[in-house]
Amino acid sequence: MTGKAVVVFSEEDSLALELLGMAKRLAGELGSWTGAIVLGDSEDVVAKYAEYGADKIFVVLGVDPRKDGPDAVAEAVSQVISSTMPSIVLMAATKMGKEVAAYVAQSLRTGCASECLDVSLRDSQVEVTRLVMGGGFLARIVFMRYPAVITVPPHRFQAIPSRGEGTVEKVKVTVQKRLSKVGIRPVEKSGVKLEEAEAVVAVGRGLKRKEDLKLAEELAGALGAELGCTRPISGDLKWLPEDRHIGLSGKRVKPKLYVAVGISGQIQHVVGMRESKVVVCINNDPNAPMHRESDYSIVNDLYKVLPALVSTIKGLKGRG
Repeated sequence: MTGKAVVVFSEEDSLALELLGMAKRLAGELGSWTGAIVLGDSEDVVAKYAEYGADKIFVVLGVDPRKDGPDAVAEAVSQVISSTMPSIVLMAATKMGKEVAAYVAQSLRTGCASECLDVSLRDSQVEVTRLVMGGGFLARIVFMRYPAVITVPPHRFQAIPSRGEGTVEKVKVTVQKRLSKVGIRPVEKSGVKLEEAEAVVAVGRGLKRKEDLKLAEELAGALGAELGCTRPISGDLKWLPEDRHIGLSGKRVKPKLYVAVGISGQIQHVVGMRESKVVVCINNDPNAPMHRESDYSIVNDLYKVLPALVSTIKGLKGRG
């Protein structure tokens, strides 16, 4: 290995704090220190990183992820990593995080593993576990070159305060922006953080018309749930904003209750909700794969089931 440090980065500070918990564990096993790369020099943000376990905080000046593209952010992060050369680099698997991780790994001629569920040490080597083949299998991967660049799905681990006293090092980087804007296409967003929802009602192609979303919205309202969907609903039909999409290329959720309405249950969708605690499937096809992923199944027409469920739930609430 190179130096034995573990360094974390995310353009979203809350996700970087989650990664610091894992970084502290790994650094303890390596007998080394933890580091965090921060874009911007907000004293409150820097203090938060120290509170959650960063021994060294590298404050990068002159790069703003809200204004600069992923190329500029990736170049800045790469320069910090190349100067510290840790054993492990942990990044949140956001859209930008995955781009930055790939850039850093390529620039350092090292390995990159994306969306890893766990990271451990085995015989002084870094081993990760991740889903492969559309989420149907787990693979264990051992790094042969270092630093090991690893991305982790958001909210996979909890942020744990450790009352540390991190030292701060301000870093000036030289960034050459390689991308230029040729146009802007606004993407509709709901602003809802599905990953944090305790209950989710998700809809699929079982709905016949966009107007029928009202049925699912009423059920979500009765349950105090957020509304999600499969990729065709948001990506193809544009019935819902893209940040409502749950699945392999969308959001990963793990609510206490997940209600799948008219969803067939292809692996691309199941990957995004398989950690839900209680799953209810409403589908009139008894052979739909979603039934096998569910704790409770209702094999019936959703246009009959949803109004009946909403009426029953409201009636129960009315009785206190």
